[in-house]
Amino acid sequence: MVNKERLLKNFIELLKIKSPSKNEREIVDYVCHELEGLKLEVRIDNCGKKIGSNTGNIIALYRANNPSGGKPIFLTAHLDTVSVNGDIIPVIKKGIISNKNKDSILGGDDKIAVAAIIEAIKVIKEKKLATGDIYILLTISEEIGLLGSKYMNIKSIKAKYGYAFDGYGDIGTIINKAPYQNSIYAHFRGKSAHAGIEPEKGINAIQAASIAICGMKLGRIDKETTCNVGKIEGGTATNIIPENTKVEIEARSLELSKLDNITADMVASLKKGAKKINAGLDYKIIREYDGFEISGDEVPVRAARYALKRLNLKSKVISTGGGSDINIFNSKGKVSINLSSGMENIHTSNEFVKVDQLIKLSNLIIELCMFIIK
Repeated sequence: MVNKERLLKNFIELLKIKSPSKNEREIVDYVCHELEGLKLEVRIDNCGKKIGSNTGNIIALYRANNPSGGKPIFLTAHLDTVSVNGDIIPVIKKGIISNKNKDSILGGDDKIAVAAIIEAIKVIKEKKLATGDIYILLTISEEIGLLGSKYMNIKSIKAKYGYAFDGYGDIGTIINKAPYQNSIYAHFRGKSAHAGIEPEKGINAIQAASIAICGMKLGRIDKETTCNVGKIEGGTATNIIPENTKVEIEARSLELSKLDNITADMVASLKKGAKKINAGLDYKIIREYDGFEISGDEVPVRAARYALKRLNLKSKVISTGGGSDINIFNSKGKVSINLSSGMENIHTSNEFVKVDQLIKLSNLIIELCMFIIK
């Protein structure tokens, strides 16, 4: 149903635009131009001012010109990428799109979804397909803590149901369950002293952190729960007992009670490490996002299964250990799921996208838009 050449050309143009988190203005301008050309109602919110980006989220509305009588839906994807090292030079070989610059990502995460959404709206308009109203929510700074969706005001979004396209792997995976996440920021306060002349007068903050970390359960705790120490920063020179050490930790679980338990265990380890050598400790716990679980009987899951079947694609429903904008939208009262979008090896220099998956994704979006929600 889609125009393959047009879709591929637009995807390549999107890939060429470098859009690391908090520097998305160029891609926002490009996408706004595309959507405005389709006569959609388009605006950029003020999220960027709140988070330090050079632009905001795109909120667009396609008002159905052939109303199906169904309720409105929303489609969402993120515009930012992780850091980029050099230029992005897309090349296509044997149906695979990759970056000729092997030192950098491709940026298919999540521009494959942006391109597929734009093409889907073009086809819907051209063929006057029957749909309800369609909101398009394209977020910034997703890669650094889901900031765009967190700061998006969705009061004007009348759609209750929605879909993100931010899962890796071939089209067909329906993600209906995702974890809660806590972050813990710990600051160990020791006492500086000369390491060679009078180390006895010092309190080693790095040592306190080390004791704490050694007492933690890390990695895969169980099938629903993970924990990781991701960053340690401390000390000034080898001849000075370190006075300050900061540690950043995260925990995730599909079950809130398990998250609470592992978070409490980590805090206990932090306190034990500080007490062991009489160091001071400050810490704070931040809930980064809430988890969600959407029943198989809910509209988004039923619609996704139906749409995939219409395209002769197999579907599978799974949970994930990763967070996405859908966590935020569900916490704000929207009933929504995440779907695989054909990305592979994301966040690496080996990232690639299959051309056939890009086409399947856009066709899937069209089918979802045509699904009538009463």
